[in-house]
Amino acid sequence: MAAFDVVIIGQGLAGTNLALHLQAAGQRVLVLDSGKPVTASKIAAGLMTPITGQRLTVSWRVDEFLPYARSFYGQIEDQSQRSFFHDRKAVRLFTKEAEQAVFEKRRADPKFCAHLSDEAVDALLPENVADTSGGGFSMKAAQLDVAAFLDAARGLLTVEQTTVDWHRDVFYDADAVSVLGHAARYVVSCEGYGAAANPYFGFVPFNGAKGDILTLRFDAPVPAYSLHRGMWLAPTEDPFVFRLGASYDWAQLDDVPDAAAGLVLEEKLKSFFHVPYEVINHEAAVRPIVKESKALIGFHPTHSQLGFFNALGSKGSLHGPWFAHLFCECLVTGSPVPAEFDVQQYAKPGDPA
Repeated sequence: MAAFDVVIIGQGLAGTNLALHLQAAGQRVLVLDSGKPVTASKIAAGLMTPITGQRLTVSWRVDEFLPYARSFYGQIEDQSQRSFFHDRKAVRLFTKEAEQAVFEKRRADPKFCAHLSDEAVDALLPENVADTSGGGFSMKAAQLDVAAFLDAARGLLTVEQTTVDWHRDVFYDADAVSVLGHAARYVVSCEGYGAAANPYFGFVPFNGAKGDILTLRFDAPVPAYSLHRGMWLAPTEDPFVFRLGASYDWAQLDDVPDAAAGLVLEEKLKSFFHVPYEVINHEAAVRPIVKESKALIGFHPTHSQLGFFNALGSKGSLHGPWFAHLFCECLVTGSPVPAEFDVQQYAKPGDPA
């Protein structure tokens, strides 16, 4: 008899969401995490904006994902007696006239307007804070304090800090899989971009993107909502401290902060923002992105006891709970993995087992 139902490798957003869902379903779960201080999840801003991109499109399935995320995170707040999910207004400022034209066109769609707030453009930001003369709009959004969520969840889960060598530490037999001596029915890789080096999932076409994020301390309080204008500015619990991000570097895939990328972010902010500040931290990590920026779940094509949950990309806070619920159902009830999200869609005959 397996000591655990599921062993999860990685306590980022994917692993944490899945572990909490499995535990709520009555499963015995062990999480193994390296304890790396800087990861894509740990430095994520946790922004959940319903209208995104240059074409101002309504985010994919946001009307389903956001209510589910709000309910799920609220449950974990109650269990942990911690606060980390916030319904917050988001302000989008236009960078060019063409965006204003797109916005006026989109306003004819009731589904688009359902996500807008009521504030007039001239009320988006005080004049002493920023120049809003180019126009913009505000929307109903949310933000997860990701680091606080991960820390709170760690107190609710069985977590061991360790690294796993997939060649040396993982063994399969007919009834169970063993990971560092822990027996389970399933082991699930939730390793973020680290899974690009996992020998079992070399067929996954990761398109990782390094992101630099700055932490700023302003000389005066700034309104506590997220701001978007070719970059994002995200609030923290301190009204003077915000986080600024994020760059996209598809070539230099490491966790070393890039000074040049940080300067580009600062120039974007200074072009319209008036409040003086100092940079108090600069972090970087690689996002686990796969084609279409949709999460992947499922099982290895040869080792049915080996699962995979990854590729949440830059929308992990919003998408993570829903996908964790979906994969939890597959693990607990044996329901099939939807083909659209199945990691096996990328496997080819002859791939290493």
